[in-house]
Amino acid sequence: MKKSKYLITGLIFLILSGVIIYSTKLTVVFFPTQEMELRGELEYGALKNEVIIIQEITSTKEYLSAVELAMLSWGMPYLNENTLMVLDANHKVLYKHSFTNENMVKLKYQIFKFPEKIHVGKGQKVIVCLSTSTGDKDSHLAIAWTPKGKLGKLSVKPLVDGNVVGALKRTDQEFIFDGSLCVRTYESNFGYVNWFKIILFSLALLVALLIIFAKKIEPLIVKLTIAPEKCYVVLALVFGLSLVFLTPPLQTPDEQDHLNRAYQLAELNIFQYDSTVPASLIKLFDTFGRLNFNPLQKTNVNEILSQREVELNPQVRSAIFARSFIFPYFPQALGMFIGKMFNSSPVMLLYMGRVFNLLFAIAVIFFAIRTAPFFKWFFFLLALMPMTLYLCASLSKDAMIISLSFLLIAMFLQFAYDHQKKISTKDFAVLFTVSFLLATSRSVYAILIGMFFLIPVYRIGSFKKYVVIFMSLIITVFLATQIGALKPLFQPKTAVLTQTTINLSLPSATLSTPAQTKTPIERFDRPDRIKFPEGVNYTEQKSFILHNPIQYLGILINSLFISNNTDHLNSFIGKLGWLNKPLPKWHINFYLLILIITALLFSSAEIRIGLINKFIMAAIFIAGVVFNETGLYLTWNPVGQDYIQDVQGRYYIPYAPLFFLLLYNNSLWQYLKKIFAPREKKHGKIKQKGLIKANATIQNNHQIALHNSCYLLIVCFSVVSLLSTVYVVLTGYYIVLV
Repeated sequence: MKKSKYLITGLIFLILSGVIIYSTKLTVVFFPTQEMELRGELEYGALKNEVIIIQEITSTKEYLSAVELAMLSWGMPYLNENTLMVLDANHKVLYKHSFTNENMVKLKYQIFKFPEKIHVGKGQKVIVCLSTSTGDKDSHLAIAWTPKGKLGKLSVKPLVDGNVVGALKRTDQEFIFDGSLCVRTYESNFGYVNWFKIILFSLALLVALLIIFAKKIEPLIVKLTIAPEKCYVVLALVFGLSLVFLTPPLQTPDEQDHLNRAYQLAELNIFQYDSTVPASLIKLFDTFGRLNFNPLQKTNVNEILSQREVELNPQVRSAIFARSFIFPYFPQALGMFIGKMFNSSPVMLLYMGRVFNLLFAIAVIFFAIRTAPFFKWFFFLLALMPMTLYLCASLSKDAMIISLSFLLIAMFLQFAYDHQKKISTKDFAVLFTVSFLLATSRSVYAILIGMFFLIPVYRIGSFKKYVVIFMSLIITVFLATQIGALKPLFQPKTAVLTQTTINLSLPSATLSTPAQTKTPIERFDRPDRIKFPEGVNYTEQKSFILHNPIQYLGILINSLFISNNTDHLNSFIGKLGWLNKPLPKWHINFYLLILIITALLFSSAEIRIGLINKFIMAAIFIAGVVFNETGLYLTWNPVGQDYIQDVQGRYYIPYAPLFFLLLYNNSLWQYLKKIFAPREKKHGKIKQKGLIKANATIQNNHQIALHNSCYLLIVCFSVVSLLSTVYVVLTGYYIVLV
């Protein structure tokens, strides 16, 4: 029985996997077969009880398994009782489903999954019908359609006594519309299996074989040398570059602003003495701004490639209000500076900036993982978290903030716990440089220097030296936070332009002077610029907090654990795009679970974190959260509001290692090693030295194999996670038909 336990376990895993893969409708939530490209302004038709909306669709494959229609409810809806029917060309009902308009407050695709695949036949016509028994002239259920759609004939017919089939057979009183409903269909050429299920079953078979032959492949696993920092570089380069070029321009939060400031630095405009950029950079928004905050809008490769023909034309300028940060945009600016040397187009400058931003972040995080004396695999997972890599693959200054914070935390851990490391003057120089750059990127993260108290005094040398270094670090960070205050010393130049300019934002009727005599301004009413909420007042909000500390504490608790807790978690793991391309719920929950398990189990027997040091970490983490929340409350929330809005989970990625370090322990991993350790065989009273040595070797090899197997699982999980991330970006921004 003992010899066959691996065989039995592998077969059970294979059988269970096969049943799950076969019985679940996995393909319905992946690539659609037909889809309307939602371009331009959509139009809507209200669903009323006296008409039926009819959409004809020609099947491209043999079987139909689901349809999706873009619908929403206007205003405060009352419940409409609605029916969706799918019929064949002979008006035979293939599928019928009743539904209400509840929870349709946002325009999105509503999916209708069929209980079983319907055999339609390639090239055959199916008819999708929508009707309602309760919708009157005040109906709140709206169906989205596009006049440019070419899915099939779209028409409306009168509906009498709810007889859908009878209405379809009538040839009179048919009103035909241009375009098609916003529909997606899921089709297949396989009745019971398809290519996706075949791939999943092949992967399950591979895992089962690994389980069955675990004893035979153990020597190979023992010989593996898995360095987390090297694995990180490989995966970050492959998937990071994929995200760089798959993500359309301006599709990370505030990327237009990051683009403007990085370009200014590429022109060596350090202190914004001239607050303009080429107007062609602003015009990128005219093409891709429609994707912001709109989850249904999509682009295509040709639209992006056509931007390569647009000339930069740096003489034609547009006035902007750019961010005053300097150092966080150096990598992006370097990429754009090189691109300018080759007369690159605006979109190519954007991609060059993204590439250099990614390479900088990868390099810094590589050193962070290598520097950390423990917790390396946790840094690996956090660095490859979808939100982290997505930000690093953009123009966002979050790439520098996250990478530098990881490196700073890793250095403090090394100084505190790596007793074989002798701290040199060079190490302190690097520490001061990293702290300075992080503070200039976003001052709220300067609080991470509090980890200095983790370092024992004897590691520095003397108490006097300890105090001097820490005070010097505080002064360095304080000076870094004041870099932005130097900007008023450089007065903006008067915009006296002799070249031709263009106006991108103001209609000519609003200009008191001809457009040729002034620099055009950036379009400040862009939809990607969230307008200031009414009632925001920094001074009054500050007074409210100081005079109502207990009430504000309740507001903090409400914001963190009640009102925004789910959104914080989603945008921490991965809410991509302009917060409109969320990862699947299973992906978010599973990633969080893996982070917790890694923090709990992956420990070093030689390193213990004492209670006092954990208290210091907890204090820094809590203070960082409070500073972030309070900063948003002061500048972006009405005075006295009972919750803090617009705080995103990505703001807490730099602090995340501190939180998960609180879970670090030495006991769970040791306990697991005892459970999985092979039992020693009894050999009577005769003890031979060779036998004892052989048992020790077996025990050591088994532990190495256990470690390496865990590392391989983490790498495999990261690959699956990143593939899911690329899938979300790919299908979220492009029409991908299979």
